[in-house]
Amino acid sequence: MSVTPSCQALLIHDDDAFRRSLIATLDQRHFAVTFTTDGDGALQHLRARTFRVILLGVSLKGKNGMHAAAYLREHRESAKCGVIILGDPDPEIRTFAPWADETLLKPVDPDYVAQRALVYCSC
Repeated sequence: MSVTPSCQALLIHDDDAFRRSLIATLDQRHFAVTFTTDGDGALQHLRARTFRVILLGVSLKGKNGMHAAAYLREHRESAKCGVIILGDPDPEIRTFAPWADETLLKPVDPDYVAQRALVYCSC
């Protein structure tokens, strides 16, 4: 029996092993996952589509996740989605934590991230 994905999720993360593990976990929970590994790709996806939940790694290579975070912060009302920041324990992350729905510090278990993401799919 085929199950239709029930929740659109955008994953922005550049750690291959963590990203693959999280995508597999989200797939098991019937998320439709779009992913990118950099800030430029994140901005393209955010401008083109809507998502129920965004999982944002802020320590990316190139144009980092802080650019995507700034875009989300500015467009928070129109985005109407849950935002979970995935970050290294870094004082700079505190500047983004207040507007995000949640901030999970790495290392974090992909199962736990998926459980938290489910909260925003039922809104």
